[in-house]
Amino acid sequence: MARPDSAPEWGSLTATNIAGLVTGAAGAYGDRPYLMPAEPEGRVLTFADILTFAKGCAALLDEHGVPRGGRVAVVAPNSSLAALLFLGVVAAQRVIVPLNPKAGAAELDVLLAHARPGLVLGRAPSAAKLEGRWAWLSADDEQALLSDVLSRGAACAGPLPPAGGDGTEDATIVYTSGSTGTPKGVVLSHRSLLSGSASMARWAGADEDDLILNVNPMFHAGGQMFPTLTPLWSGGRTVCVRSEAGLARFWGYVDRFEPTWTLVVNAYLAHLAERPERPVSRRLKGVLAGGSPLSPELIHRFEGTFGIPVHQVYGMTEMASVTTVEPRREPGDRRTAGLPIDCSEVRVVAEDGSDRPAGQNGEVLLRGDNMFTRYEDAPELTERRLRNGWIHTGDLGQLDENGELSIVDRLDSMVIVNGENMYPAEVEGVVPHLEGVEDAVLVALPHPVTGVELVLVYTLLPGATARADDWRATLLKFVSTFKVPRRFVPLADLGADAFPRTPLGKIVRPDVQRLATERLS
Repeated sequence: MARPDSAPEWGSLTATNIAGLVTGAAGAYGDRPYLMPAEPEGRVLTFADILTFAKGCAALLDEHGVPRGGRVAVVAPNSSLAALLFLGVVAAQRVIVPLNPKAGAAELDVLLAHARPGLVLGRAPSAAKLEGRWAWLSADDEQALLSDVLSRGAACAGPLPPAGGDGTEDATIVYTSGSTGTPKGVVLSHRSLLSGSASMARWAGADEDDLILNVNPMFHAGGQMFPTLTPLWSGGRTVCVRSEAGLARFWGYVDRFEPTWTLVVNAYLAHLAERPERPVSRRLKGVLAGGSPLSPELIHRFEGTFGIPVHQVYGMTEMASVTTVEPRREPGDRRTAGLPIDCSEVRVVAEDGSDRPAGQNGEVLLRGDNMFTRYEDAPELTERRLRNGWIHTGDLGQLDENGELSIVDRLDSMVIVNGENMYPAEVEGVVPHLEGVEDAVLVALPHPVTGVELVLVYTLLPGATARADDWRATLLKFVSTFKVPRRFVPLADLGADAFPRTPLGKIVRPDVQRLATERLS
């Protein structure tokens, strides 16, 4: 792990804040293209343009009375402008608060009241939800706003105002619910974003030939760190597309932009593996995938179908999205969440805090230069999760003899059946082997004899039919008898058409458990 007093670096660049990285990249790469437009009316923007845009952001925010260190909320879907605003606002020494434009009015109001921004940027539909309760700057005409900010920047002679500080200043507040459904404002510093993105540049051996396809929302750290910041270090390029469009037209974007890397949530792999499309481009060096457990069978099926390596990643918003990643090696049968990137450390500990030996389960603890600063306005939560410099993740995992991490489940997901401990992931990891099943979640309902009754709530692939007896037989090949669900229930029986998910595609398990308890108990 890098020394705490050393500035993040890669190649010829060293930076202690985003302004320094943007300025250094403009000096090193100048008129080389950086941001490729996904929008039909869009324009290619160079590294020099990014610096100009950042200067323009500083002038615009000065005009709107947002001081340095003040907060700017952006309520917008992925686009070139969304990526530019992330870079420009933070390089202008303000704190960006990116929010999901699909959030309801009540949720947006709660998050904005919590973050207290001096200005909100977004489109008319989002403004209508908020009914004029916040200082608002329209982003309905993205190209006009982009041109206006660039013009302001071009009129600003000299460098960006010096940022000062050591990089520990706030850069972004990312609201995340994880798998719990309760939003938390994770405060990431300039240092955390720079350290993570430089480490990923070293892992990928990133250079000027690389292009990263960004299908992760910019309101999540997964869209900010690797896809957006890593190319600034390396002189590469990025393209920012809407997540839903990226899923629907993934191979079209691959053939159009010929990316070398992309980072996706695991639901992407499952979706793509079931579709008949095939890419023409052969430039993809690999697909990074994470966000939830991923079965080796699905990984091998994807790699065998498309000839593209999959590298699992593990992380959390509190670690700027990526903490471990599988090594760049030939795919094999054995898959893990990988090794820590070089700015991070991982431990697996027992309840007494002692380190678990290789191959034994315990709680996963994380720390590193890419670690978050705090939860906004939540000192008790910060103190509970961040102890002695380590984040207590609540994840159950193990390290192997090589130091590679495997995630088993959430600690609080453990279920006791007939006195035996089991984790839902043990069954859910077999779901790809269940013929016709698209997605499934294991829930536990009260039972007078066994304590709990295991129920697998599922959705089917198009045209498939339920085959409970076959599924039960398949599960018995992989797990102990007491872990096999007693019932298989279609999600529709719980009154839902689709599994509730976070913006990154994670199934919100507590919501499924609540529905099952209400409908089946």
